[in-house]
Amino acid sequence: MIKYAAIAFFLSFFLNVLIIHFSKKIKILITDHLHIGPQTFHVVPTPRIGGFAIFIGVSIALLAAYLRAEHFSSNFAYLILISLPAFLAGFLEDLTGKLKPRIRILLITFSAILAYLVINISITRLDIPFIDKFIQISALSFLFTVFALVGISNAINIIDGFNGLASMVAMMIFMAIAYVAYKLGDYEITSICVVSTFALLGFFLLNYPFGLIFLGDGGAYFTGFLIGICSILLVKKHSEVSAWFALLVNIYPVYETIFSIYRRKILAKRSAMEPDGIHLHTIFYKILIKKLLGVDKPEYRNPTTSVFLWVLNAFGVVPALIFWDNTKILILCSFIFVVLYTYLYWKILNLKRFKIYK
Repeated sequence: MIKYAAIAFFLSFFLNVLIIHFSKKIKILITDHLHIGPQTFHVVPTPRIGGFAIFIGVSIALLAAYLRAEHFSSNFAYLILISLPAFLAGFLEDLTGKLKPRIRILLITFSAILAYLVINISITRLDIPFIDKFIQISALSFLFTVFALVGISNAINIIDGFNGLASMVAMMIFMAIAYVAYKLGDYEITSICVVSTFALLGFFLLNYPFGLIFLGDGGAYFTGFLIGICSILLVKKHSEVSAWFALLVNIYPVYETIFSIYRRKILAKRSAMEPDGIHLHTIFYKILIKKLLGVDKPEYRNPTTSVFLWVLNAFGVVPALIFWDNTKILILCSFIFVVLYTYLYWKILNLKRFKIYK
């Protein structure tokens, strides 16, 4: 496993180094002018296709592991091909800035459908007795699985706002899943998680703290999709793992997404797909971090913001790691996280008395 993780790390790291180097000469590698929006916080032109190097690193490492017949069933030879549409949904947007949200959602949905049909990724229980009877119906299981995979893919993209934020959150999630999988002797899931973590690490070292390259939509969608695959598969293959483990370990990006939809649709009464600049990480940066560090040297405020959100993410990941087989405690921890997140959001917003929704 270690040698394949090393392959993923070095490919990701050196490909990203090459992208950074050649971006100074090849204009197509920098598309900042196509992506100016409410979450733009950098001023130096920066390549946003770090996800390409991660995709290549993970793909080659997993292919090498499969060819050596180490820990992988034949179905998982198709994993990279299945995830390709999800990756391309973001990568093409990174390059062109012209791929509409609806098209991106359709491509990720296609990947999710392939995962269900080809490698039998399916949600068949939620560990809620009454609801579990319904989720075992094939059509409902299919719809819920596709919804979950599309949701977590977009969730990682939504939290990708500052240097190192999404990549570290994803690494924390992958390693938590890997720990439980390894504990249960599931080396297939463990390998996917460890390889993905090291590919992300190769990117992270260049992205944090000074943002030499960005993850991009391609990297975020691909990473989120793999997290979804591993989360669902672990619960499906091992009855001792609570379904609430899969929720709690992902709860920061998941609840960020749900809360964002609530803000946009219910409070602001606009499209849920319309981007805005008032995610939790954004108001941390604009209000709390600015208050703590002042207005000087914004290049330090950016990476500092990520640290606060890593700590918040740990409030989901750590209890999930400890109580992975205890549904009642996991439900309680999920509730506590939701209350904590919601309290922090409005508390920080009130520091500035922002009037966002009229």
